[in-house]
Amino acid sequence: MKETVLKKSLELFIQNGFKTVTMDDIAKELGISKKTIYQHFSAKDELVKATVDYVFLTASDKIKNIAGNCKTPIHEHFEMKNCLGDLFGQNIQASTIYQFNKYYPKLAERIQQKKHENYDFTILRNLRDGMEQGYYRSDIDIDFVGKIFFASTTAFFSDEVFINLQSTQSLEELNYKLLEYHLRGIVTPKGLEILEQLLQKS
Repeated sequence: MKETVLKKSLELFIQNGFKTVTMDDIAKELGISKKTIYQHFSAKDELVKATVDYVFLTASDKIKNIAGNCKTPIHEHFEMKNCLGDLFGQNIQASTIYQFNKYYPKLAERIQQKKHENYDFTILRNLRDGMEQGYYRSDIDIDFVGKIFFASTTAFFSDEVFINLQSTQSLEELNYKLLEYHLRGIVTPKGLEILEQLLQKS
């Protein structure tokens, strides 16, 4: 039941925003009493925290299974994008994440710290593998490119500038464009061939 509540809460938070959804809404959607939810979560703030932790742990497990196990480092980027899209849903809006950051700043900061912990394992390792295998240019500054890419992905979750795009583009669409922008700047001709193939399939 606890995991069922977490999954439904995530779905509703993404659809309607973290601030808007109430415990009554979640109970109604699940067809259970609010008392049942309170048996697992004493307050909405606790439920939000548990939902965010659930998402992060699930995403981390998926990413760990993907990292280093794809056909190429370029394929790895697309696999990670797809698995996160499956977890969050394909139509999550930047405004939903912005609202989370605004009303739950301590939780947002905590997630940001956790993302930093995975930086070496995900972004830097991917860049090193891509260079060694000849898919990324050998002259790129790994530390600089890694930090730029990390900062850009983070900006979608915290920078008000991107909220202006929410009326026409989902977070999934923005991340797709960022990924293409990032990879086109670092691939070799060998890597570009693969990138073009993957973009056509997406």
